[in-house]
Amino acid sequence: IGPFVDYCTPKGSMDAYIKHDLIVNQSVFDEGIPYLEVVLGCHKNRVEASPIYRSFIGLPPLCICVSEHEVVYDQAMILAQRAKNQGVDVTVGTWKYMCHIFPFFAPFVPEGREGLEFICGWLKEH
Repeated sequence: IGPFVDYCTPKGSMDAYIKHDLIVNQSVFDEGIPYLEVVLGCHKNRVEASPIYRSFIGLPPLCICVSEHEVVYDQAMILAQRAKNQGVDVTVGTWKYMCHIFPFFAPFVPEGREGLEFICGWLKEH
């Protein structure tokens, strides 16, 4: 659900959608990114710690559920493509105009329920 897998300098949707995402908002951004810099240190360490830059060979099938309008959308799409390129079976479900981790809002938002049903359906198949 909305994988955060690149711990380097924010770019793309991570930078552009911060003003729209209800969960990963500016205050989370202001605290979280400096925290990563303190904990992980230099850029090289952040690259090495970021799952997006690691090998996906041998991973089990992946299910990615993400909104086209959340901060980690670009990361999720890159993750899906890199994993597929390394032989991983990847299923991606995308929704529009939802916030980060929107399936957790299944009791309140129809799209959240759809996302949760997508994930549950995928689990039943695998």
